[in-house]
This record gives sequence, C-alpha cells and structure tokens, in this order.
Amino acid sequence: MAPLLYALNRALELPAPVASRLRSAWLAFGRQHLLGVAALGALLDAFDAASIPVIPLKGPVLAETLYAEPGLRPFTDLDVLVRRADVPRAVDMLAGLGYAPLGYERPLAYDLAYATATCFVATEPEPDRFPVDLHWNLVSVVGGNTPSTVGGEEVWSRAVAETRWGRRALALGREDLLLYLALHLAVHHPLEGLVWQLDLALLLRRHRGALDWDEVVARAGRWGLRSAVYFALKRVEDRFGAGVPAHVLSALRPGRTRRACLDRLARIDDPRAWLDHVIGVLLIDTPADFVRALAASTAPSPTWVKLRYPSASAAGSYALHYRRLATVGRRTAAAMLERRRPG
Repeated sequence: MAPLLYALNRALELPAPVASRLRSAWLAFGRQHLLGVAALGALLDAFDAASIPVIPLKGPVLAETLYAEPGLRPFTDLDVLVRRADVPRAVDMLAGLGYAPLGYERPLAYDLAYATATCFVATEPEPDRFPVDLHWNLVSVVGGNTPSTVGGEEVWSRAVAETRWGRRALALGREDLLLYLALHLAVHHPLEGLVWQLDLALLLRRHRGALDWDEVVARAGRWGLRSAVYFALKRVEDRFGAGVPAHVLSALRPGRTRRACLDRLARIDDPRAWLDHVIGVLLIDTPADFVRALAASTAPSPTWVKLRYPSASAAGSYALHYRRLATVGRRTAAAMLERRRPG
C-alpha cells in the first residue's frame, strides 16, 4: 500500500517522516519493476533461443498495461505460460539457466502429473534472479486428481502479438485475460488480496466497453467455472464499481444455496490458505464434476498419494492425506461459525 499512498498523496504536504518513508517504498517498488523487466527479457530470450512459444503472465505485463505507474503493481516472481507439450523442454531449459524446482510441500513429479504450474528458483540466488512460475494451463481447479483443462490450447489460438520492452511478445487475448484474472482471484486466492482485485478492476475499467461479454459468459460455461467468474466479478464490482454489466452477473450467478455458502466463506475474518481447497470445490459448476472432485479428494489413487507424499510409505501417505483433510474440515467448520466481518 505504501507506494500507492505516495503516488496518490505526493502533491499534499505530508509530515516529512511520513513522506520520506512512503517515497522510499515507492522508489523501491519502481526499482523492483525495472529489475523484473530485465529478468523477464532475459528469460524470454532463452525461450526464443529454445524455440518454445511463451506468454508472460501478470507481473511486469500487468504493471505496464493497467497501472498508471508500473511500480505500483508489486510482484516477486515471473509467471510464464507454455504449451503442455513444451513443458519437458521448458524444464530442461530452466535447469540450464541455473533454476531448480522449489519443491515446497510438493515434488516436481507431482506437479507435472497433477498440477498446472510449478515454481523454479535460482540455485545461486542473486537480486535479479526472480523465481519463475512455469504454467501450462491458466488455473488449477482444486479438488480432483486430474486438473481441469481450463483454456487449454484455445487460448493460444487467440493470443495476440505485442511490441513490449523493445521486443515482440505474446499476450493473452482480452477476454481470456479477464477470465484468467477472475479465476486466479477466485480459485487461487479465495476472493482476497488487494493486488489481484485491483488487476481485475483496472482491466474492467480500461476495456469494459470493448469486451465481448457474451463470449466471456460462453467460455466460463464451457470451462465449467461460471461460479468462479461470477464471484470474482461480483467482488470487484462491489468494492470498486468496475462496471460489470448486471446481465453478465445474472447469467453467471450460481444457485442460492451455493451462493450463500460461498458468500459466508468469503466474509470470514481470516481467509487462510486452506480455504483454497474448500472454495475451489464449491466453485465447480456441475453436480457431476463436484461429486467427482469430492470422490477424488476422499479416495485418491495410490499413484496420486505416493507422488503427493513421496517420503512416506503407502499407508503413511494415506494417513498424511486424511490428516490433512481432517484439518481442512475442522478449520472450515470453525470458520463457518465465525461472525461475519462488518459490511
């Protein structure tokens, strides 16, 4: 918030100590952006040299296309999207650049088999060696052993070429970018986090007159994630008046029971990371997919649990999984009983 406060209030006569601290934060974020742009340029050069098509996501791209000052959009890593078929070559390329899988809580083998992205960190950390999030799909739908293919190859057919940072770079089409930001907010960040809400709100403010809303609704339905898109758009509309047409929200709106449940979860005082699992399942549109997701979570395959918990025996892997499910269930029940935040 500090850089944003400085940008909005630097014309005012703030107390000198306050102005100095806000300005220092503003300068630091601006420097971080420039370092990120340089690192992303080097990364894109490496993908080009390896003949791997790539689409930069979030971070520097959104900072320069949506924000009045790029330094106002913080980021700590670089997100890139490749085709699923190119993932093995991309992993090898990153290894050649001195990157290794982060492996936090989940090994690379699990991510490659069951996830849609994985994080790589520099083996020799330096100030300009940003972690790289390698994506091969737009979003991971929580709750199943096989992630839903959201967008798949079709987003590549609509990708647009832009000139940015003195080079040609691919970008998601406008409607695909809207859906990606909405799904990222709803599924990966249980409808919380100012920066992800601002990304979506600023995109809507800038392009709402040019968006093909019928196509947005159609793609959300085709991907089975109307509910997720609805809650993300409603959140930014309620908070920022971003200009989402009422008929779009009406077309995306889920049933009353699920809507009430998600509204309750979205208003708890402390939306911790474990809520990802619960909200992710509740955002699945069709009853059949919902049941499959629950079944996959409660009775996962031996292959899945072994990859998810590689250090344990077969029985130990299942024990760890059910202990984790019990923790999620217990915390969710407690959260549902908490008093809603005011407003």
